[in-house]
Amino acid sequence: MKRKFIFASAIAVGICITPVIVNAETEILKDSGIDYTETVSTINNPGAGYTSAVWYECRPGDTPVKNPNGNLVVLFVDIGAFSGSINGEKDYDLDESFFTGIRGTLENCRNNGSTVGMRFRYDAIGKSNPEPETFEKILDHIHQIADDGFLNDYEDIIMYVESGFVGAWGEQHSGKFTSVEYKAKLLDELLKIVPESISVTVRTPNIICEWAGIETGEIAGYITESGSDAARIGLYNDGYMGSDSDLGTYNNPSRRESVEFMKKQMTHAYYGGEFSGNIELAQQYDTYLPENSIAEMYDTHLSYINSNIWDLYKEHIYTADLNVQNCDNSAYYGETVYRFMRDHIGYRFVLRDSDLTSETKQGGDVTVNFRIENTGFANPIKFQNSEVILEKDGKYMICDTDIDDREWFSTETVSEVLNLKLPSDIETGDWNIYLKLTAGNTDAEDTKRTVQFANNNIYNSSLGANYLGTVTVKEDLHAANQNFYEVGNKVSNGIIYDYNGRIFIDGFIGEREWQDKDLIAESNESKVYMKSDSDYLYVCAEVPDTSKAPVYNLQWKSKTAENQMWIYYASNGFVYFSGDDYSGVTCRFNGGIAEWKIPIDETMNLEQNDELDFIRVFVQDSANEWKVIDDLKVNDIKLSAEIYGDINSDGDFNTKDVIILMQWLLGVPATEIKNYKGADLYEDGKIDIIDLCVMKNKLLFY
Repeated sequence: MKRKFIFASAIAVGICITPVIVNAETEILKDSGIDYTETVSTINNPGAGYTSAVWYECRPGDTPVKNPNGNLVVLFVDIGAFSGSINGEKDYDLDESFFTGIRGTLENCRNNGSTVGMRFRYDAIGKSNPEPETFEKILDHIHQIADDGFLNDYEDIIMYVESGFVGAWGEQHSGKFTSVEYKAKLLDELLKIVPESISVTVRTPNIICEWAGIETGEIAGYITESGSDAARIGLYNDGYMGSDSDLGTYNNPSRRESVEFMKKQMTHAYYGGEFSGNIELAQQYDTYLPENSIAEMYDTHLSYINSNIWDLYKEHIYTADLNVQNCDNSAYYGETVYRFMRDHIGYRFVLRDSDLTSETKQGGDVTVNFRIENTGFANPIKFQNSEVILEKDGKYMICDTDIDDREWFSTETVSEVLNLKLPSDIETGDWNIYLKLTAGNTDAEDTKRTVQFANNNIYNSSLGANYLGTVTVKEDLHAANQNFYEVGNKVSNGIIYDYNGRIFIDGFIGEREWQDKDLIAESNESKVYMKSDSDYLYVCAEVPDTSKAPVYNLQWKSKTAENQMWIYYASNGFVYFSGDDYSGVTCRFNGGIAEWKIPIDETMNLEQNDELDFIRVFVQDSANEWKVIDDLKVNDIKLSAEIYGDINSDGDFNTKDVIILMQWLLGVPATEIKNYKGADLYEDGKIDIIDLCVMKNKLLFY
């Protein structure tokens, strides 16, 4: 296990802090200089947008661990083999293998930075009546899921659970238990077992009416109570835009009545699904036309869709005639409707203004006023963590805020004010201020599942945060003893983090991430970077973004192994691996950039300090006869782990470093340790027990 030592400038010694509120109206703030124009880039924000589907076949004694990659992964969990109607024998309980496999897959989703939607179903091929013999057996399976607790353990990354289970494909038709009464009972049972923060979605609005005990004609005026079970009931529409009724989705209640209900309901519950596969039928109606469909996408707050938006939308151009009220979509004039729809599924935050204090002193106050417009169809449904970051030269501090981006509603522009109080010992100079929004539980240095604003040159991928502006901090020798910084009534942990040289597998080349020393191959516009530590091999490829359906290939062969290894990731989510298990591999790609994280272990035919015969990166276009876009290969290359804790900077963490550490611990006067002034953490001219107490709060091992 590697250890890295990071010394923070803040000391946790029980200081009592009084929050400071700055009146922004009395201070003249400067504009940040940011470009407030919306970019037309596709942004994959957590919990929204295109879904990556995993058709997950589970059998008694055999539920594999999957390794999905994607922003929003939908697990279609096929448990038909546990139903006598499918296996031809008898109904089985879900077994230990099932829960082990599901948990392993969800853990991989967490590690890969994915959010998750789930549907349990007894059929994956369109078979009628696939359910167990009795409805009670379905309820037994649901209770088993509840008793295992994986929904609770992975609550932070699970966005919604489709009620599914019954009927062909789990679409709640063509089954033994697909009457509206049974489906309402199923909904009620799932609302009991699914954690309160997770939406439970149904196939048709009439199920909501049956469950709520209202007439179908009353749904347009049905408003659910905040915090109630009713408030988290969403809809999954598998006949999207397929006809005037979306292939029966909106039969009774009608489409108009359902949409009126969804205008309010789907600001706090999930709505999504998949485009109908019958384009010819859809074209017999006007529903799919951009002048109708785009307005409805805004009204219903479409959060996600599978990746089959009809290509016919590429024949339509987005113009001002397609605008909805109070939303500035002018950046997309002249773009295809296809691209507009693709980029606006879910939420899309555009920074429209940011003004802040231009200069302050150590221990001083900073005010940031900014405005955000949400041009997307929806708002975030689940709570997302909000943090402010102060950064200078790759070193940064983090503090929570009380911002809740669930309230940044579609087509609205909101104003936010951040009041910051800086520590008195903050380094002087220019400090950049960022806002970080994160879905799911992560540590302070994690950039997974972070939200990117739709502005150019604003998102720092190494921080997973969006730039709001820069404040200049001047020296103040008389500043009060304030060692943390505050945002409103939130107080930072005082730790200084450092992202210089750190690798983040996110499909972006962040500032100070991949450096010139890591470049191993270059040809025309393409580059390949590589580095390693004691645990992982990291590879980054930067190639022209010219593929319609890129496939990112990575090959390598160790000199000590008989066989070469080969793994590739396709844009449709398919992964090929030449070995047995790639569950430890992470790969993310975005706009011509792909990054891999490969475990250094036997499954990958790699060892620490290994020598490789070659490493090869090449990109193909699967939509163009698998044409190779670029191909770079490097022969005879050595893996060498970075050494952390190398105090005397000799390239190794060895006895000399330990001696120095012991000198610190034994209380040797600071004057006797040349070039190690940092040992005297209390700055009293000697190294003693007080420094050890300070070290406890300032030394971060990982």
